[in-house]
Amino acid sequence: MSTICFCNLKGGVGKSTTCVHFIYWLSQIKKKNVAVIDADGQSSTSNWLEVMQLKIPVYHITDPDELADQVPELEQDVNYLVIDNAGNLGDATRCTLLTASLAVIPVTPSGLDMMSAASAVRMVKQIQKARKGLPSAGIFINRAIKNTKLLKESQQLLTEIEGINIFKQVIYQKQMIADSFLQGSTVWQMKGVKDAAQDYDKLFREILRMDK
Repeated sequence: MSTICFCNLKGGVGKSTTCVHFIYWLSQIKKKNVAVIDADGQSSTSNWLEVMQLKIPVYHITDPDELADQVPELEQDVNYLVIDNAGNLGDATRCTLLTASLAVIPVTPSGLDMMSAASAVRMVKQIQKARKGLPSAGIFINRAIKNTKLLKESQQLLTEIEGINIFKQVIYQKQMIADSFLQGSTVWQMKGVKDAAQDYDKLFREILRMDK
């Protein structure tokens, strides 16, 4: 059993999109027993999964006290409990970081997002001190445009953030990924996005290797 949460200081970085693709990959491709907590008041993840009808348990829990009670219980019965947090570092996010084994932080290649990622990393490191190293944490660049100066600068900036793993795989900006929510689907179910599916596969393998 393992609890993996997705978090960031701000919305709009593709957190829920990555989270849903990760859930689909774990449950449908890797055939793992998965449960989901949607801790975001916007309910994007739970609504998306409901449309896909994946037949996995999904819980919408935003209250920190309830999260503290439910996470240890829910993770007992599955291989992976995946949590999508709100786009902030409020009490609910703090609570999931206090219970997760791994925190995944997506960031888009912009100065503002790099600042928000640094704030998320700071919180993770504070909790790691209290939990003697947990959760493990990794950050990756999402919605990037290939071979741009901005991407290269963002990759350099990430290397300057101490105490966190940088996932090698970049997820590149594609309209079909952006459209996947409206289609109630993922890149594995859509045509013409084989390279995006391969990129997600590489990223998710990195995540699981770090969670061991």
